[in-house]
Amino acid sequence: MTAATQHQLRAISVVMPGDDVTDQIHQQRQPSNNKKRPKLGMGLRTTTTTTTTTKYLDQFSGGNHDDDDTNVRVIATCAGRLVQHPNNHTFFVKQNIHKYRPLLEDRVIGILEERVASDGSGGDIYRVNIGGPHPALLSNLSFEGATKRNKPNLSPGLLLYARIESTPRGLDINLSCTLGPHDGGVPRKDWMTNEGTYGILTGGTCRKIPLGLARELLYPDNLVLQELGRKNIPFEVCIGVNGMLWVHSSRPEYTILIQNAILNSQVLTEDQVRGMVKSLVETVQKSIREEED
Repeated sequence: MTAATQHQLRAISVVMPGDDVTDQIHQQRQPSNNKKRPKLGMGLRTTTTTTTTTKYLDQFSGGNHDDDDTNVRVIATCAGRLVQHPNNHTFFVKQNIHKYRPLLEDRVIGILEERVASDGSGGDIYRVNIGGPHPALLSNLSFEGATKRNKPNLSPGLLLYARIESTPRGLDINLSCTLGPHDGGVPRKDWMTNEGTYGILTGGTCRKIPLGLARELLYPDNLVLQELGRKNIPFEVCIGVNGMLWVHSSRPEYTILIQNAILNSQVLTEDQVRGMVKSLVETVQKSIREEED
């Protein structure tokens, strides 16, 4: 596990697709949380079988099924490490896959490629490369506050931060730059303000990073981002779960520093991450001072 999440995530075991992990999850539950249903995340699904015991059904479905012979089991759907996030009682399979597989409500960074059609409502539809098996589609009316008369003028090559709004079977994925059901509490900002959660990314530098690292950077308590934030360096980061990292800062030296710190954090312990960030910042700031003198 990386230093960024080592103090939060608890590794349980290595699993393969089809493994029944119900007992492992049950064993990890704390006595104080015995009545609280665990949350299942990426790489886990439930399946219903007919057995003589029902103790797991109440744990995972919250129902009272004492008279049923139904039993809910938790099955791994991919290979990786089964881990637990103790703070919110979530279990999921941690993996570092190499090919991005789009999922509903994923937040992604994409490159706008070309206009492909009209959406029939006064807007234009564009093809966006998000690094998945197929391109995605985005209408320029799918921005906060966009109308037929007031919509963004998009051009090929733009970087966009968007969410996956729908994944219709057999059809292209649809993106949106409006707030979604998982963005509760986030204030809505008109696309013209450049202050919205989603939209066009201007300036900065974008690069690919491992998919596992991208997901870890999205944790609220990610260590390397916390340490960088304490160094009084003005910067912005945007992370797409499709393995894209966008960094914008006041100086190119800081942009390179932030990228290197994030990449280095994958193989370091917590103490090493803190020391690495401190050393990088001191070295870069010393170099900047020498150039200015």
